[in-house]
Amino acid sequence: MGVKMKRSVDTFKFILANFYFVLLRKPLAIKLLGLKNKRSKDRIEIDLTYACQLKCYNCNRSCRQAPGVELISIEQIKKFVNESKNKGVKWNRIRVLGGEPTLHPDLISILRLLLEYKTSYSPDTCIQLVTHGFDEKTREICKNIPQGIVIMDSSKSGAVQFFSSFNLAPVDFPNYKEEEYSEGCINYIDCGIGLNRYGYYCCGNAAGIDRVFGFDIGRKNIPEAADPMIDQLQVFCPLCGYHRRFRLTRKELISPVWSEAYKKYEKSKPKMTPY
Repeated sequence: MGVKMKRSVDTFKFILANFYFVLLRKPLAIKLLGLKNKRSKDRIEIDLTYACQLKCYNCNRSCRQAPGVELISIEQIKKFVNESKNKGVKWNRIRVLGGEPTLHPDLISILRLLLEYKTSYSPDTCIQLVTHGFDEKTREICKNIPQGIVIMDSSKSGAVQFFSSFNLAPVDFPNYKEEEYSEGCINYIDCGIGLNRYGYYCCGNAAGIDRVFGFDIGRKNIPEAADPMIDQLQVFCPLCGYHRRFRLTRKELISPVWSEAYKKYEKSKPKMTPY
Protein backbone atom coordinates (compact mmCIF):
# COMPACT_ATOMS: atom_id res chain seq x y z
CA MET A 1 0.00 0.00 0.00
CA GLY A 2 1.20 3.51 -0.79
CA VAL A 3 2.27 5.88 1.96
CA LYS A 4 -0.53 8.35 2.72
CA MET A 5 0.18 11.96 3.59
CA LYS A 6 -2.07 14.95 4.06
CA ARG A 7 -1.35 17.47 1.33
CA SER A 8 -0.63 20.71 3.19
CA VAL A 9 0.62 24.00 1.77
CA ASP A 10 2.60 26.55 3.70
CA THR A 11 0.42 29.43 2.52
CA PHE A 12 2.58 32.22 3.87
CA LYS A 13 5.74 30.95 2.15
CA PHE A 14 3.85 30.34 -1.10
CA ILE A 15 2.36 33.84 -1.11
CA LEU A 16 5.75 35.36 -0.28
CA ALA A 17 7.42 33.42 -3.10
CA ASN A 18 4.67 34.41 -5.53
CA PHE A 19 5.02 38.08 -4.52
CA TYR A 20 8.77 37.85 -5.18
CA PHE A 21 8.20 36.49 -8.68
CA VAL A 22 5.57 39.13 -9.43
CA LEU A 23 8.20 41.78 -8.68
CA LEU A 24 10.90 39.91 -10.58
CA ARG A 25 8.81 39.85 -13.75
CA LYS A 26 8.41 43.62 -13.93
CA PRO A 27 10.25 45.25 -16.87
CA LEU A 28 12.46 47.39 -14.60
CA ALA A 29 13.57 44.35 -12.58
CA ILE A 30 14.35 42.40 -15.75
CA LYS A 31 16.27 45.36 -17.16
CA LEU A 32 18.34 45.63 -14.00
CA LEU A 33 18.78 41.94 -13.21
CA GLY A 34 18.44 40.27 -16.57
CA LEU A 35 16.36 37.17 -17.17
CA LYS A 36 16.82 34.52 -14.51
CA ASN A 37 14.80 31.81 -16.21
CA LYS A 38 15.29 28.67 -14.12
CA ARG A 39 12.63 26.13 -14.94
CA SER A 40 12.72 22.87 -13.06
CA LYS A 41 14.69 20.24 -14.97
CA ASP A 42 13.91 17.26 -12.77
CA ARG A 43 10.25 17.55 -11.74
CA ILE A 44 7.20 16.66 -13.77
CA GLU A 45 3.43 16.61 -13.28
CA ILE A 46 1.50 14.02 -15.32
CA ASP A 47 -2.20 14.69 -15.86
CA LEU A 48 -3.80 11.27 -16.27
CA THR A 49 -7.32 12.58 -16.85
CA TYR A 50 -9.40 15.74 -16.72
CA ALA A 51 -12.39 13.99 -15.20
CA CYS A 52 -13.24 14.80 -11.58
CA GLN A 53 -16.26 14.25 -9.34
CA LEU A 54 -15.82 17.53 -7.47
CA LYS A 55 -15.50 20.12 -10.23
CA CYS A 56 -14.08 22.77 -7.89
CA TYR A 57 -14.51 26.48 -8.58
CA ASN A 58 -11.39 27.97 -10.20
CA CYS A 59 -9.95 24.53 -11.04
CA ASN A 60 -6.57 25.07 -12.69
CA ARG A 61 -7.21 22.10 -15.00
CA SER A 62 -10.70 23.38 -15.95
CA CYS A 63 -12.37 20.18 -14.76
CA ARG A 64 -15.44 22.16 -13.73
CA GLN A 65 -15.34 24.80 -16.43
CA ALA A 66 -14.61 22.48 -19.38
CA PRO A 67 -15.09 18.84 -18.30
CA GLY A 68 -13.34 16.42 -20.63
CA VAL A 69 -12.79 12.70 -21.00
CA GLU A 70 -9.20 12.82 -22.25
CA LEU A 71 -7.05 10.04 -20.82
CA ILE A 72 -3.33 9.54 -21.09
CA SER A 73 -2.73 5.98 -22.28
CA ILE A 74 -0.53 3.21 -20.90
CA GLU A 75 1.39 3.35 -24.19
CA GLN A 76 2.11 7.03 -23.63
CA ILE A 77 3.36 6.34 -20.10
CA LYS A 78 5.62 3.60 -21.51
CA LYS A 79 6.91 6.12 -24.05
CA PHE A 80 7.61 8.61 -21.25
CA VAL A 81 9.47 5.99 -19.18
CA ASN A 82 11.55 4.76 -22.14
CA GLU A 83 12.34 8.28 -23.25
CA SER A 84 13.42 9.23 -19.72
CA LYS A 85 15.82 6.28 -19.64
CA ASN A 86 17.15 6.86 -23.16
CA LYS A 87 17.82 10.53 -22.43
CA GLY A 88 19.36 9.80 -19.04
CA VAL A 89 16.70 11.74 -17.15
CA LYS A 90 16.48 10.83 -13.47
CA TRP A 91 13.45 12.66 -12.19
CA ASN A 92 13.60 14.04 -8.67
CA ARG A 93 9.80 13.93 -8.48
CA ILE A 94 7.05 12.51 -10.65
CA ARG A 95 3.66 13.80 -9.56
CA VAL A 96 0.60 11.94 -10.87
CA LEU A 97 -2.61 13.93 -10.86
CA GLY A 98 -5.50 15.21 -12.97
CA GLY A 99 -8.41 15.82 -12.67
CA GLU A 100 -8.84 13.03 -10.22
CA PRO A 101 -6.24 10.36 -11.10
CA THR A 102 -8.13 7.53 -9.35
CA LEU A 103 -10.77 7.82 -12.12
CA HIS A 104 -8.27 6.57 -14.69
CA PRO A 105 -9.16 2.90 -15.42
CA ASP A 106 -5.48 1.92 -15.75
CA LEU A 107 -4.17 3.82 -12.72
CA ILE A 108 -2.55 0.83 -11.00
CA SER A 109 -0.82 -0.31 -14.21
CA ILE A 110 0.49 3.21 -14.79
CA LEU A 111 1.84 3.46 -11.25
CA ARG A 112 3.57 0.10 -11.63
CA LEU A 113 5.29 1.31 -14.79
CA LEU A 114 6.55 4.37 -12.93
CA LEU A 115 7.69 2.22 -10.02
CA GLU A 116 9.61 -0.02 -12.43
CA TYR A 117 11.39 3.10 -13.73
CA LYS A 118 12.21 4.09 -10.14
CA THR A 119 13.38 0.64 -9.08
CA SER A 120 15.45 -0.20 -12.14
CA TYR A 121 16.80 3.19 -13.11
CA SER A 122 16.21 6.08 -10.69
CA PRO A 123 15.88 4.90 -7.07
CA ASP A 124 15.86 8.43 -5.64
CA THR A 125 12.77 9.46 -7.60
CA CYS A 126 9.75 10.35 -5.47
CA ILE A 127 6.45 9.32 -7.06
CA GLN A 128 3.40 11.14 -5.72
CA LEU A 129 -0.27 10.51 -6.37
CA VAL A 130 -2.39 13.64 -5.77
CA THR A 131 -6.03 12.89 -4.91
CA HIS A 132 -8.94 14.85 -3.50
CA GLY A 133 -9.81 11.93 -1.18
CA PHE A 134 -13.41 13.08 -1.37
CA ASP A 135 -15.55 9.94 -1.59
CA GLU A 136 -15.50 6.36 -0.38
CA LYS A 137 -14.71 4.92 -3.83
CA THR A 138 -11.62 7.12 -4.12
CA ARG A 139 -10.46 6.15 -0.64
CA GLU A 140 -10.94 2.45 -1.46
CA ILE A 141 -8.82 2.76 -4.59
CA CYS A 142 -6.11 4.49 -2.58
CA LYS A 143 -5.97 1.48 -0.24
CA ASN A 144 -4.71 -0.59 -3.17
CA ILE A 145 -2.03 1.81 -4.37
CA PRO A 146 1.31 -0.06 -4.68
CA GLN A 147 3.95 0.38 -2.02
CA GLY A 148 6.46 3.05 -2.95
CA ILE A 149 3.87 5.62 -4.03
CA VAL A 150 3.35 8.66 -1.80
CA ILE A 151 -0.37 9.55 -1.67
CA MET A 152 -0.96 13.29 -1.33
CA ASP A 153 -4.53 13.51 -0.04
CA SER A 154 -6.05 16.99 0.09
CA SER A 155 -9.21 15.61 1.80
CA LYS A 156 -11.56 18.02 0.09
CA SER A 157 -15.11 18.24 1.41
CA GLY A 158 -16.77 19.83 -1.62
CA ALA A 159 -16.42 21.96 -4.75
CA VAL A 160 -16.07 25.28 -2.90
CA GLN A 161 -12.46 25.69 -1.81
CA PHE A 162 -9.94 28.47 -1.36
CA PHE A 163 -8.31 28.34 -4.81
CA SER A 164 -6.23 30.87 -6.70
CA SER A 165 -8.20 32.84 -9.30
CA PHE A 166 -6.93 30.77 -12.24
CA ASN A 167 -9.41 32.11 -14.80
CA LEU A 168 -8.51 35.78 -14.38
CA ALA A 169 -6.23 36.09 -17.41
CA PRO A 170 -3.55 38.82 -17.21
CA VAL A 171 -4.24 39.66 -20.87
CA ASP A 172 -7.67 40.93 -19.82
CA PHE A 173 -6.26 43.52 -17.39
CA PRO A 174 -4.66 46.84 -18.51
CA ASN A 175 -2.15 46.87 -15.64
CA TYR A 176 -0.53 43.73 -17.09
CA LYS A 177 -0.07 45.26 -20.54
CA GLU A 178 3.70 45.60 -20.04
CA GLU A 179 4.09 42.29 -18.24
CA GLU A 180 7.12 40.11 -19.08
CA TYR A 181 6.20 36.45 -19.36
CA SER A 182 9.60 34.91 -20.02
CA GLU A 183 10.22 34.38 -16.29
CA GLY A 184 7.26 32.10 -15.67
CA CYS A 185 5.99 31.87 -12.08
CA ILE A 186 6.50 29.83 -8.94
CA ASN A 187 4.71 26.84 -10.54
CA TYR A 188 7.18 26.85 -13.43
CA ILE A 189 10.10 26.61 -11.03
CA ASP A 190 8.73 24.49 -8.18
CA CYS A 191 6.17 22.13 -9.75
CA GLY A 192 8.10 21.26 -12.90
CA ILE A 193 7.00 20.65 -16.46
CA GLY A 194 3.63 19.15 -17.35
CA LEU A 195 2.72 16.11 -19.43
CA ASN A 196 -0.71 15.11 -20.71
CA ARG A 197 -1.93 13.07 -23.67
CA TYR A 198 -0.92 15.94 -25.98
CA GLY A 199 2.70 16.32 -24.92
CA TYR A 200 5.06 18.24 -22.65
CA TYR A 201 4.41 21.76 -21.39
CA CYS A 202 6.23 24.44 -19.40
CA CYS A 203 3.96 23.55 -16.45
CA GLY A 204 0.86 21.52 -15.63
CA ASN A 205 -1.38 24.59 -15.84
CA ALA A 206 -0.20 25.17 -19.41
CA ALA A 207 -1.12 21.59 -20.34
CA GLY A 208 -4.63 22.20 -19.06
CA ILE A 209 -4.88 25.55 -20.85
CA ASP A 210 -3.87 24.06 -24.19
CA ARG A 211 -6.60 21.42 -24.18
CA VAL A 212 -9.21 24.21 -23.85
CA PHE A 213 -7.75 26.77 -26.28
CA GLY A 214 -6.36 24.24 -28.76
CA PHE A 215 -3.01 25.82 -29.61
CA ASP A 216 -1.68 22.26 -29.92
CA ILE A 217 1.90 23.20 -29.05
CA GLY A 218 2.83 20.45 -26.63
CA ARG A 219 6.37 19.15 -27.14
CA LYS A 220 6.34 15.56 -28.39
CA ASN A 221 9.62 14.75 -26.67
CA ILE A 222 11.07 15.52 -23.23
CA PRO A 223 12.44 19.08 -23.46
CA GLU A 224 16.20 19.34 -23.48
CA ALA A 225 17.75 20.68 -20.27
CA ALA A 226 18.85 23.82 -22.12
CA ASP A 227 15.31 24.50 -23.40
CA PRO A 228 13.64 27.17 -21.18
CA MET A 229 10.35 26.70 -23.11
CA ILE A 230 9.93 30.46 -23.38
CA ASP A 231 7.79 30.08 -26.51
CA GLN A 232 5.17 28.29 -24.40
CA LEU A 233 5.45 30.75 -21.51
CA GLN A 234 4.61 33.59 -23.86
CA VAL A 235 1.48 31.80 -25.05
CA PHE A 236 0.15 30.37 -21.78
CA CYS A 237 1.21 32.82 -19.05
CA PRO A 238 -0.93 35.69 -20.43
CA LEU A 239 -3.94 33.39 -19.93
CA CYS A 240 -3.07 32.03 -16.49
CA GLY A 241 -4.33 33.69 -13.31
CA TYR A 242 -1.36 32.27 -11.41
CA HIS A 243 0.76 34.84 -13.23
CA ARG A 244 -1.11 37.66 -11.49
CA ARG A 245 -0.80 38.75 -7.89
CA PHE A 246 -1.66 35.81 -5.67
CA ARG A 247 -5.33 35.83 -4.73
CA LEU A 248 -7.28 33.08 -2.97
CA THR A 249 -11.03 33.04 -3.44
CA ARG A 250 -14.08 30.84 -2.98
CA LYS A 251 -15.93 32.67 -5.76
CA GLU A 252 -15.92 31.51 -9.37
CA LEU A 253 -14.12 34.30 -11.22
CA ILE A 254 -13.77 34.21 -15.01
CA SER A 255 -12.40 37.02 -17.21
CA PRO A 256 -13.57 37.58 -20.83
CA VAL A 257 -10.92 35.61 -22.70
CA TRP A 258 -11.69 32.52 -20.61
CA SER A 259 -15.43 32.98 -20.82
CA GLU A 260 -15.19 33.00 -24.61
CA ALA A 261 -12.82 30.02 -24.67
CA TYR A 262 -15.18 27.90 -22.54
CA LYS A 263 -18.11 28.76 -24.80
CA LYS A 264 -16.12 27.63 -27.86
CA TYR A 265 -14.98 24.47 -26.05
CA GLU A 266 -18.56 23.57 -25.18
CA LYS A 267 -19.63 23.91 -28.81
CA SER A 268 -16.65 22.13 -30.35
CA LYS A 269 -13.62 20.70 -28.57
CA PRO A 270 -10.24 21.46 -30.20
CA LYS A 271 -8.58 18.75 -32.29
CA MET A 272 -5.23 18.03 -30.68
CA THR A 273 -2.23 15.93 -31.73
CA PRO A 274 -1.48 13.09 -29.26
CA TYR A 275 1.94 12.72 -27.66
